[in-house]
Amino acid sequence: MVGMRAKKNCMAMLLIVGGIVAVFLADRKVAEKITEEEYQRFLDGEVPAMKENGKTYFLEDLFGEDVSDVETFLSDIDGDGVKELHIRNGIYYILKEKKGKLTILYEGTATYDEPVEAMSGILYYREGGAPYNEAYYFTRFEKDGTMVKGPTYQCYDSDEDGEIGVEDLYLKDGVEQDRTAWEKETEIYSCLLYTSPSPRDRPRSRMPSS
Repeated sequence: MVGMRAKKNCMAMLLIVGGIVAVFLADRKVAEKITEEEYQRFLDGEVPAMKENGKTYFLEDLFGEDVSDVETFLSDIDGDGVKELHIRNGIYYILKEKKGKLTILYEGTATYDEPVEAMSGILYYREGGAPYNEAYYFTRFEKDGTMVKGPTYQCYDSDEDGEIGVEDLYLKDGVEQDRTAWEKETEIYSCLLYTSPSPRDRPRSRMPSS
């Protein structure tokens, strides 16, 4: 009898927990729908977004009157379960609804910044010349929207032989590093560059797609 009663109590608890989870998921879907509708209103020029300095900007304020080439897509960059609006055309903006207000969470460069949703952040990668060099750093987004920038890694073809090898220069935040240690720390960035889907491959559209 005790076993049967315990089983019934367990089943009742599971039903309660399942109901709570279902309500939570339903509420989150409603929140996502409202957020995406607000994103669309911004793209349609109906509402502005606010920067940290408190100033507000419409889409045309950020990109000029011709916004036909502006690329938009949705991606949950901070891992909180709600997708942010990403807008790129030379400049790269990420918009998020915070405390009921549409906020510009991030401002960077579309040329060098790549969002990596799986790692909740932005990978910066730039190639330069005279001599050839590469630079990387990763900015991680917390669920509350705050950002944590990692070290800046650079390597230079200092002997100008056309490739970066043993005799070349490796830096971490401007300090010279052992090549082996540097390569171990930056291996993840190299993998991301070759395996992460690039937003540049997405179709350009004023309509974000979920």
